Amino acid sequence: MMGQQMPITSRVLESLQGSAECEFETLVTRLPQFTWNELFSEVSRLSRGGQVVITRGVGVVTIRQAIAPK
Repeated sequence: MMGQQMPITSRVLESLQGSAECEFETLVTRLPQFTWNELFSEVSRLSRGGQVVITRGVGVVTIRQAIAPK
């Protein structure tokens, strides 16, 4: 499955793994195969689903994976 393009959900979550938080613009840079709008829609959906946490600062939006319940 390595040669196939992973769906946007997997790519976003994989990109956030191992980092405390990530600026949205950094995510856009890391995943150039998706448009800004596609990424924003997916991050919003993941946030509503409780998988990521969005923090809005002054001019900066950061995203991090939500802590998985044990």
